[in-house]
Amino acid sequence: MNENEIRRDLLAFARPDLGAKEKEAVLRVLDSGWLSSGPETKRFESEFSKFLSVENAIALSSCTAALHLAAAAWELGKDDAVLVPAITFTATAEIFAYFDCLPLILDVARDDYLFSANIVREFIKEECHWRNNVLVHCQSKRRIRVLVPVHLGGRSCDMDALSEIASEYNLKILDDAAHCFPGSYKGHFIGGLADATAFSFYATKNLSTGEGGMLTTNDNALAKKIRVMRLHGIGLSGQSYERSGYRYDVICDGYKYNMMDMCAALGRVQLKRSLDMLKKRQAIHNLYDEKLKDIHGLALNPKYSHESAYHLYTIEILENFGLKRDRFIDEMRRRNIALSLHFIPLYHFSHYRKKYDLDASNYPNAEAIYKGIVSLPIYSAMSLDDAADIVQAIYNICA
Repeated sequence: MNENEIRRDLLAFARPDLGAKEKEAVLRVLDSGWLSSGPETKRFESEFSKFLSVENAIALSSCTAALHLAAAAWELGKDDAVLVPAITFTATAEIFAYFDCLPLILDVARDDYLFSANIVREFIKEECHWRNNVLVHCQSKRRIRVLVPVHLGGRSCDMDALSEIASEYNLKILDDAAHCFPGSYKGHFIGGLADATAFSFYATKNLSTGEGGMLTTNDNALAKKIRVMRLHGIGLSGQSYERSGYRYDVICDGYKYNMMDMCAALGRVQLKRSLDMLKKRQAIHNLYDEKLKDIHGLALNPKYSHESAYHLYTIEILENFGLKRDRFIDEMRRRNIALSLHFIPLYHFSHYRKKYDLDASNYPNAEAIYKGIVSLPIYSAMSLDDAADIVQAIYNICA
């Protein structure tokens, strides 16, 4: 795209990277006659756990299901609370309402937008008390039981610092890694560093099964419990693919959260391609870093010292850029380039604001980020020429 030229076709914000092998995998399942959870799902789980070097991988219908089942397995309830960052998708917080468990929503770090150990420690110091090996939120009188780091955009939180807090205050860590496959921290893939980790395979994610998710854990007892709960509480030997006869037993409360084999077949192919797709996203990320670094009034995607999954590339439209964020999005769309925003902070939604009495003034970092943040397209199904068109469009707007 040349100066002042507009793309002829719309560049979508996100698009799954699918090819002939994915199509062949789905057709193979259709031909098999077994569409629900079965052999493909079991193989996908085995291959995913091996890829991440984690004991257990449990395929589910969504990342939300993974978060929900972990909370259910830990038996969170009305006397409990969890710590959640303000900048995340609503699912991270909403699942705790299923149990009348209180999500305590904290500000994020200004420099990297992530769930910060420093902010968590300050919150504990100012708002909680530690007594008889229990951390209690003073105002609500609820016991805090879980930290929920969100690895935003593919960049992991400081897991060492958060694990230290969890150990000190007897807390579980439930990773929201919806953006973070295959991201890593200090040479280890995200997926085995927390008590449980939830991944998303939604249509826009780095590894896509259309709809779907995975829960990973090194806790074998937790994994066994979740495998039962994900399919109506039916004992493992009685679940459809494993059942030898017509009899089965329901041994606990459960849900309908299993993954079907067509999704798992897609996932297996995507898993094999995941590192190649990662390299493509990284190349686009590097192009943005290089070409946009000198534009006045833009703050580029936060720097990161570990291996990102490169799921998002965000920029901040600063006050001295020359136009507001929403106008910038409109101008890019006029040039046939779709952008997005990750995320509207939870306290901006009327439901959270009213239910939990939230005030934007308590979230100065999240509010400053939200004022200017916007996400550029970065996915392996787009080309470097597409990324160059985005850069050129930004330069044209600046002009």
